[in-house]
Amino acid sequence: MTEPSPYPPLSRSWWPMLLLFLAANLYSIDKAIVGVLAEPIKADLGITDIQMGLLLGLAYSLLSGVCGLWLGTLVDRHIRRTVLGCAIIIWSLSTVAGGLAPNFESFFIFRALVGLGEAAVAPAALSLIADMFPPERRGRALSTYLIGASMGTALSSIIPGWIVGANLHLSIPGYGLVIPWRSAFILCGAIGPIVGLLFFSVKEPARRGIRADAMRGPTAVDKLAYLWRQRAVVVPLFLGFCLYYVAFVGVAAWTAPLLMRSFDAQLPDFANMLGVILLIAGVSGYMLGGLSADSAIGSRRGGRLIIMTILPVIALPCAFSGFAPSLLLAILLLASISLATPMLNVAMNATVQEIVPNDMRGFSYAFLSVVSALPAGTGGPLLLAWVTQSVLGDPARIATSFVIVVIPSLLGSAIAFLLARRAYLRVGSDGELGNVIAASRN
Repeated sequence: MTEPSPYPPLSRSWWPMLLLFLAANLYSIDKAIVGVLAEPIKADLGITDIQMGLLLGLAYSLLSGVCGLWLGTLVDRHIRRTVLGCAIIIWSLSTVAGGLAPNFESFFIFRALVGLGEAAVAPAALSLIADMFPPERRGRALSTYLIGASMGTALSSIIPGWIVGANLHLSIPGYGLVIPWRSAFILCGAIGPIVGLLFFSVKEPARRGIRADAMRGPTAVDKLAYLWRQRAVVVPLFLGFCLYYVAFVGVAAWTAPLLMRSFDAQLPDFANMLGVILLIAGVSGYMLGGLSADSAIGSRRGGRLIIMTILPVIALPCAFSGFAPSLLLAILLLASISLATPMLNVAMNATVQEIVPNDMRGFSYAFLSVVSALPAGTGGPLLLAWVTQSVLGDPARIATSFVIVVIPSLLGSAIAFLLARRAYLRVGSDGELGNVIAASRN
């Protein structure tokens, strides 16, 4: 191995961290805006709940899943700032184009391009953070980056709510006036290319933990073989993440329709309240996640996996939100999963950084997306739509769908994380995984 180079000084890390914060903000807005505007999109395009579920899930996840491992390899082998800059420009322009889509098919294509661009962000960002901050600061750095995602989720409710409430119609040269939901897409996607271009000003940090005599990095086959050798830990860990995200993505995608159908409300009636409460929950979750990941409990052997086992249980109240006696209480119940998810993300990302070598972190995050987040991203929204439309046969019964889908997913997630922790505790200090874990802590 090469001698570890010093971590960059904080004075050189604030600018890339600011841009990573903005990137997380933007991808959360552009990802979540479809769910927030699901009802007006459905009405304008004339589509069903199941078709909407495809737009909320499969459309976004399709290309990111198919190309995810390739994107992870790009992150491991190429300049990460360039990957990030190009990805942001691609997804932002695709968001704008989605606002002009005339039908379900074209909207589906543009959402797929949004998913493709955003799939490169997490592997590149998390790989950069691992090389910019020492282990004792890494949890807080991760939470700082991911707080941007919570702010984006909140703004994805507040901004469209304001636009719809103001009945804003933009005038597009050569196209004409666009209705409010389309205006929201155009405005939310417009700033992204600027942030993408700014990433080209970032100085790439040195990669740590790379062999001095390595002429090339490990191949995709080598990386998959390593993950398979660690399957006792990796399989339940990734399965728990997948099951959790079946619940989370489904809840996030159908939150606005749930509130509109169960409480006879319109988007402007709750958009600000929902945005503020989700912002408080999300930011609090990332702050607590960073502190807990770096705490005495989180830093001890298997400690982060203890935290990950508890978090799905904390999120359970969201399943009953559609049966709350008031709109405010429903949003507060929904906030339980918005509080738990950031904490889970920090613990999960820190765990992956710990159990894989530096030169396969980007690949491993992408692989996690393919085998866990892809089924969850597709299955969560679609499963809720299918239960509502085909099993219950009544769009107004979406609250019951939440109970049917969310509770088993979260409980299964907790069990899987518990199994991962048991396997982690059996890892020997002199084995392959033990050596990787030891190297990650230096």
